[in-house]
Amino acid sequence: MSLAGHIRAESARLAALCTACGGCVQACPMTPYAAGVEAAEPAAVAFGMRDILRDGPGTPAALAWIGACTRSGICTPACPEHIDAAFMLRLAQWRAKGALGEPPRIPVKEDTQFSPKVKAFARLTLTEEERREWL
Repeated sequence: MSLAGHIRAESARLAALCTACGGCVQACPMTPYAAGVEAAEPAAVAFGMRDILRDGPGTPAALAWIGACTRSGICTPACPEHIDAAFMLRLAQWRAKGALGEPPRIPVKEDTQFSPKVKAFARLTLTEEERREWL
């Protein structure tokens, strides 16, 4: 299965298990930093996140919440359905960033130093011969 297929399958599986109760939103320490989330009902925000997992557009509050996620993982133990809410949110974040080919719906930070970082790490692990050949 491709990565895109895995993202779609896991998104569908978790969306089917999620009741959109809002427990994950209520537990999240990032809601004060996501525009409109504190004013919205937690269940409505969770519903919007679940909508993204189901190929829907989501809601502005859900997109703001997804974009603010720092992957603290506090949402997972707060889920009464015992779903891995942190993973579910991560999938929604990938999808909102356009991982499946659609235009991004939340800002995507571009790491302009990605290639130099990879090369620096490779220098630490490659032999002299491998460095000459690959770098």
